[in-house]
Amino acid sequence: MIVAVYLREAATDYYEKIRANVNQWNGGNATNNLKDLLKERFASASTKDIWYGDYLNCRQGQMESVEKYDNRFKKLYKKVDSNNRMSVANTL
Repeated sequence: MIVAVYLREAATDYYEKIRANVNQWNGGNATNNLKDLLKERFASASTKDIWYGDYLNCRQGQMESVEKYDNRFKKLYKKVDSNNRMSVANTL
């Protein structure tokens, strides 16, 4: 995987531990793509709280198309719950 060359220090060590299970950079199953695994491992609790707040407060803008809103909403949801572990009560 090309992106692994750009990892440094703790991220490199983490990648070396999980590399057998990683088969892509992004997309598909969050348990085998490096982007989501790195976010899960290295994003701080406060960063995750900010992402969750952004997700809860996501509203369609007056001039925003449904398609753009949908894409933005899905992106926020994936940040908040990349492994589909959020309880149903916490999803919108």
